[in-house]
This record gives sequence, structure tokens and C-alpha cells, in this order.
Amino acid sequence: MREQDREAAGWTRRQVDPGMGECRADQRQVDQGLLLVHSDYRPRLALVEQSKHDDGGGMVITIGLEGASAYVTRDGEQLRFRGGHTTVTAFRHTSGERRFEANQRAAQLRVLVGEEALARYWPEGLASLLPDGGARQLAHAATTAACAQHARALLRATDPLAVHIGVLSLLAEQLRALRPAPSAVPRWSETDIAKLERVHALMQEQMAQELTLDYLCAQAGLSLFKLKQGWRYRYNDSPQRTLLALRMQRAKLLLENGCQVAQAGWQTGYRHPANFSAAFSRYFGYAPKTVARAKG
Repeated sequence: MREQDREAAGWTRRQVDPGMGECRADQRQVDQGLLLVHSDYRPRLALVEQSKHDDGGGMVITIGLEGASAYVTRDGEQLRFRGGHTTVTAFRHTSGERRFEANQRAAQLRVLVGEEALARYWPEGLASLLPDGGARQLAHAATTAACAQHARALLRATDPLAVHIGVLSLLAEQLRALRPAPSAVPRWSETDIAKLERVHALMQEQMAQELTLDYLCAQAGLSLFKLKQGWRYRYNDSPQRTLLALRMQRAKLLLENGCQVAQAGWQTGYRHPANFSAAFSRYFGYAPKTVARAKG
């Protein structure tokens, strides 16, 4: 694109001292919090540029067009950028150095997304994306065909709307890759539900026995994994907590009806009164003997 065409399209150019070689960066403000930067460096000597983001946080999408460069934070963490690869970096209140090798071309297209812009496009993911401080690489992979196509179009686009759409398309692709995969929701058949309810019935019918999850699974024809997952789906709890709740409520009822502490413990699966008393006290916050005493 010719110089006058770039200026007409809204690009502004920053050029390093010509004595350092051909090093320039064109940037374009796409929207509030969205900046597009096309840099093309071939320094005669190794070049170090200071970079500061002390005033906030955000994310940078770097599409390597050719060559390589590096970014070193003030904490010593190093990020590498290579041609043919796309790198996504999150930052907050950081500064560092952009480094370029002598006589090596490094061409890149970068999309800088401010924290407020990220909050507009992915509010629920903002906290997980941005570090408390410094810079963190979120992704580094070969540039996809779609990403390369967007980059080529942005380098020659003059229409503001086309540029805006292209930048948002790049951002959408990267955010889509960063979003956690939705957890699979298991489908529970009527047969599975019936088996879970069978386990629940066994807990009530046989709570005087030493019930184990393996025993309950075997009786109902369920795997341990399916029992635990299904129980959370059906009863919003774990099997162990449900069994404990059933035992404690039964024990309390027995005590209120005049049953001795040892007998109440035995009928709810506790062979030792001390173990029963400890479990009852943890569950209700008071000892079982106080129930019997109050009744008396």
C-alpha cells in the first residue's frame, strides 16, 4: 500500500532512527481499546525497544509474518514470536524490552486489546485471562488458514468497517480457542434413574448394615463412577453424605422415641457407641445422650 493510501486509511507511522536500518511500525486505532499494529524491522545492529504497559492490562495477538523477535519482561520472563505462528499474550501492569536480531527481518501484525475491550467481548473470562502482574503467554501455535487470511486482508484494507470486522474476527478466533470446553452433561436414562433410586432405597432399608459404595453398586448394577456422577445429578449430593444424613435422621428419631444411645447407633450401622456419638455430635452439634435426656 502506498504511503498516501496508508495515511488516508487511518494508519500512522513510527520509524526508528534510519541509521539503525529499515525499522517501521504502522498503527491504526480500530475502536476504543482496539489497536492494530503492523511492524516490519530489519535492524543493522541488534535492537532493543522499551515497552511499557504500566497503566493497565490487556491482551496482544501477534501474528508472525516473517522472522523472529523476543519480548523480555522486567521480571526476566521471555516470550518468543516466530513467522508462521500466532501468539496470544495477556499482560497487566508490566514493562519490558522488545528485542530484534541484527540483519534479520521480523515482520508482525499485532492486535492490542485493552482490558475494557476484553470486558466487552468476554466479561466472564476476564479474571482468568489476565495475570495479577507481568505477562503470560496464553497460546502459541501455527497460524491457521483463517487467521492468515484475515491478516492479509487487514494489511490491504482501507475501509474502516472492513478493518473493524477483520480485527474482531481475529479476536473471536483466539477467544474461542481460549474458552474452556463445555463439560459434557451425561444423559441419564429411566433405567439409570431407577438404579439410583434403588440405591437410595437400600440405604434406608439396610442402614443397620455396614454399607459400602462397592456393595451398593453391585446390588444396583452401577459402576462406582456412574453412581457418583448420577447421584450428583439426581440428588445434588454425594452418596456418602446422603447415607450419613439418612442415618443421623433415623438415629435422632429413635432417640426421641426412647431408644438407648447404643441401640440407636447399632440400628443405624454403628457397632461402637463411641463412634456413633462422635458422628452424631459432628452432624447435629450436640451429643445423642442429650436427646434421650431431654425426652426423659
